Amino acid sequence: MGEADGQEPMRWDEQARGGAGGWVRGAAGSPTPPPDDGGPRPPLPTKVILMAVGGGVAIAALVLALSSFFGSSDTDDPVAASGTSSPPAPSTTTSAAEQDPVRTAASGAEQAAAVDALLDRSRTDRSTVIAAVGKVESCASAASVASAGKALDAAASRRDDLIARLDELSLDEIPSGREAADSLRVAWRHSADADRAFAAWADDAAGCTPGQVARGPSHTRGADSSALATAAKEDFLLVWAGIAEQYGLPARDATRI
Repeated sequence: MGEADGQEPMRWDEQARGGAGGWVRGAAGSPTPPPDDGGPRPPLPTKVILMAVGGGVAIAALVLALSSFFGSSDTDDPVAASGTSSPPAPSTTTSAAEQDPVRTAASGAEQAAAVDALLDRSRTDRSTVIAAVGKVESCASAASVASAGKALDAAASRRDDLIARLDELSLDEIPSGREAADSLRVAWRHSADADRAFAAWADDAAGCTPGQVARGPSHTRGADSSALATAAKEDFLLVWAGIAEQYGLPARDATRI
């Protein structure tokens, strides 16, 4: 439009905007701004650039502060706020089952069977003892008497082992199980005493004449201990008979224990 329309031409004023420079409308007759031919424009003053940069930094700081504020309101855990989770720490506690493992107690039938197995072993030793005493009595040879003495000592040691194994058994599920075990223990102790006494008698009989073996004090001690063992076996059998029947175990007498 022309000047009559009140539209004054634009011109560049170096003093406009506080010295920053800018385009302003000039008075009539003022030169019109050069056409924009794509060439470089006048550079912005340093003051303007610094003000723009400072404003950008301030805005960035404000955004960061607001983000921290609203982010911390969700959780105080920086790991949870980041959306990641750490693996659970290994457990250092021990379960009750590991601290105090439950052991299944043997049933009455199992406990009775364990005693019955010991009785079988004792019956074998009884046969060995009877045979050894017969060898000493007959005095067939010096060698047979000596071997009989060793067999009797070994039998006494096995009786001790039977007692130790009996003491290790739990018999709480067997009716009158403890009473039966007490009588059996006494019987085996007397049997061990008898075995050792007869072994000493075999030593006394060294160099004997067949059919002429003297029965000295050792033989007497052996016979007395054997009688005590038989009495204790009878006491045991009175209790054991009912236990064996209850659990389907073989019946026994004094010659079979």
